[in-house]
Amino acid sequence: MSDTLQGPPQVTSTEIRISEEVSTDIRLQQEGDIEIRPQQEGNVEIRSPQEGSSEVQTLQGTSADGMKPVLEFGDLAPDSTWQFNAEAFKEVRDITAKLNVKERLQRMKVGNFTKSKKYKTPKIGHHDTCAIVGNSGVSLGSECGAKIDSKDFVIRIDIPVIQGYEKDVGRRTDMIISNMKTVKRMYESSHFENRSQDVYENRLKNIEGGFLIADVSVLREVVQVAETYKLSFMLLHLTERIRTGTGTIASEIAKKKMRGLPSTGLITVLMSTTFCDRTYMYGFFPFTTDAVNNSVPYHYYPGDYIYPPLHHTTGSHHMDREYDFFRDLHSRGVLKMHVGPCRKL
Repeated sequence: MSDTLQGPPQVTSTEIRISEEVSTDIRLQQEGDIEIRPQQEGNVEIRSPQEGSSEVQTLQGTSADGMKPVLEFGDLAPDSTWQFNAEAFKEVRDITAKLNVKERLQRMKVGNFTKSKKYKTPKIGHHDTCAIVGNSGVSLGSECGAKIDSKDFVIRIDIPVIQGYEKDVGRRTDMIISNMKTVKRMYESSHFENRSQDVYENRLKNIEGGFLIADVSVLREVVQVAETYKLSFMLLHLTERIRTGTGTIASEIAKKKMRGLPSTGLITVLMSTTFCDRTYMYGFFPFTTDAVNNSVPYHYYPGDYIYPPLHHTTGSHHMDREYDFFRDLHSRGVLKMHVGPCRKL
């Protein structure tokens, strides 16, 4: 499988029209570096910094109200009818219990915790409903925020932007699970002399009152970033690498070999089944286009100033197969996967 995700037709033209009213000009620059410029008011502009450049470049986002492409998912969508299947869920939970998540988690207080500071140590606990919020651009204009915030426990992935996108992705954050690459980008960003280029300090503030789960290999970076930003939060990590055992667990659930390294999204979903009775997924869509070739942004928010920029590449992950895995769990009634606008429900 190539580095670029194979799913719906790939974006190869220099101009992709999202609708008659809003269009986006995507220009490939250097080795996957992507510049996205607006053609009409209300669209999104993302200019990725060039390697070796000290010039501050514009990096602007657009709220959900400013960009609402009408996406069509066709056969890519999960089944429109859904009913929770307690027996199927129990079968999956019996398998994911082998992850021993709560037993393997170690706690670290990061930042300045004083006796005078009123801080209630967060706990994962057990929850009736959980929302797992992915970061795909498919969330733009979805108006799923209220449904996400209505769940008992809200889990996010990779330290996303929330402010300005609450209508689509909600306001609450109880837990964030971050991959190693994001932590390393955050660490590098925290050392920028030009502080206006560091986008992670405000993002990380969303964790205060909740907790962050990170891989054991990047704990030093997380601690140093928290000290730089003068933030305090609970950091959790497993006693070994965060992906340990997840590939085998996923294969057992899928009843077939799940190839590739498990993504943070897959790890998060598997973990959630151990402490959430009903999991609801939002913002998971790994493809560059919808079923009729409308462009779907990689993330619903702008990127950072770290080179190389993030875009639709899979690396060692098989994101399309994971997406099918999630849709299968949806079909079996194990969890509910939502793709598209919530306002129509």
